[in-house]
Amino acid sequence: MRNDTSDNIGMKFLLVEDDLDIAENIVDFLEGKGCSMDYAASGELALELLRDNIYDAVILDINLQTISGFEVCSRIRKNLRLKIPVIMLTARVMLGDKISGFECGADDYLTKPFDLEELLIRLKALSRRYRQCVANVFRVADLSLDPEKGIVERAGDRIVLPFVCFRILLRLMEKYPGPVSKEELEYDIWKDQPPMSNSLKSHFYTLRQLVDRPYEKQLLHSVRGRGYKIDDSDTDIDLGADI
Repeated sequence: MRNDTSDNIGMKFLLVEDDLDIAENIVDFLEGKGCSMDYAASGELALELLRDNIYDAVILDINLQTISGFEVCSRIRKNLRLKIPVIMLTARVMLGDKISGFECGADDYLTKPFDLEELLIRLKALSRRYRQCVANVFRVADLSLDPEKGIVERAGDRIVLPFVCFRILLRLMEKYPGPVSKEELEYDIWKDQPPMSNSLKSHFYTLRQLVDRPYEKQLLHSVRGRGYKIDDSDTDIDLGADI
């Protein structure tokens, strides 16, 4: 079989598995195929990683120690509101368990033991469909952004953004609901030559004036010690004017 890893470079997966031996086998195999991997031994850590990172898919074991894979998947959908593909792994073979997995938001199901090549094939198929789905238009509340057409709209109104503001908004919507650090935004816009002044803060202010100020609900926030984010919830956010 041809060992071509070029198609997998740039793909990043989160593995949630509390059996260290199984986790090592999966991580070693997928990294050997050119994928990037993050690993969580608990559902709590997995949810933290999902808040702060972007993944192409989640590989989620059902039989976790504290909160089950069913509950983790449910929180991914309901609390984090992520549409990321989730493949569930389990030793359970009962139809009822599979139904429970799909009902809580899983996209696919693999019963242990499974072939690692099959896992990769399923991950690539799900990730491809997910990217095709989300690449068209990003939406948060009444705000939408079409990266291909360069169109931003809120509540049906077309908003024309300067280039840097558009790049900031695109990155925030890609990382929603997680925050994006100041350093990450600066690198995304200016690469290795960020401006000497606090230009990002100025551009973010301009973005707020165009996207938030004319509307009742504020979506764009600076978060103390973490960076910037889009948030459409009604919870209080620890804002920081020093970012």
